[in-house]
Amino acid sequence: DIAQCLVGSEMCIRDRCDTYEKMFSRTDADSTLYKLNHGETDVVPESLGELISYGIDYSRLSGGAFDITIGSVSSLWDFTSDSPSVPDAAKIQEALRYVDYTKVELSRNTDGTYTVSMPENTIIDLGAVAKGYIADRIRDFLLEKGINHAIINLGGNVLCIGAKNSSTPFSVGIKRPFSEDASPLVTLNIDSKSVVSSGNYERYFYQDNTLYHHILNPKTGYPYSNGLTDVTIISDLSVIGDCLSTTCFALGLEEGMKLIEDTEGVEAMFVETDGTIHYSSGFETYLK
Repeated sequence: DIAQCLVGSEMCIRDRCDTYEKMFSRTDADSTLYKLNHGETDVVPESLGELISYGIDYSRLSGGAFDITIGSVSSLWDFTSDSPSVPDAAKIQEALRYVDYTKVELSRNTDGTYTVSMPENTIIDLGAVAKGYIADRIRDFLLEKGINHAIINLGGNVLCIGAKNSSTPFSVGIKRPFSEDASPLVTLNIDSKSVVSSGNYERYFYQDNTLYHHILNPKTGYPYSNGLTDVTIISDLSVIGDCLSTTCFALGLEEGMKLIEDTEGVEAMFVETDGTIHYSSGFETYLK
């Protein structure tokens, strides 16, 4: 019950999620991000400004392998359609003209809002990072209410507040890619950490015996094909896990693993398409 609505005058968690959805959605014409993308505003609330800032930072960190201005391209791909298909190649090439995170300028205003400047037809897509940010805000809200043991699951994003009890961590299972079996690939012992997975099995379709998935290469406009099927990140902040899971998937095994080993306080699991699993240096300490 707590996870749906807390008593009193405070806004319930479901309403908070709806509020963020209204702010971060690329497709909802009433959302703040939609209005920003379509030139209807250039001033956004603090939460949206912070999230765009995270996106720019990790776009820069990846050298553009992950790029939050992929929206002009991702809007061409519909992985939820009853009959999805590969977009027209000419349309993809045209859309790529507007993908360049370096052309987005963000400045914080004295009232806490942010002013965003970007070229016409540039479309910011926060789908790869928004759930982590929302999970962190839900955790903050629960902690303010004195709740010290809880698990937040936003689908692919799990954030644990404390442990299950004083002696038992939460158990978090990582989905086996493309498996219909409910048994997890691995199970983790998690206490006060976030677990985020990104993979090509989340949203995909086949066309002409080729797999097309939702993690798009900003350089080509087509899905990444780098031998990976899943990246799972353990971190303190869920938004960091969200950013890193997509960034590391985009970078591939070698560069992604190097980034993780160079980043303090995070661990990662990389799964190749043949099922081979690679762990960062400290990941196995979380295995159940």
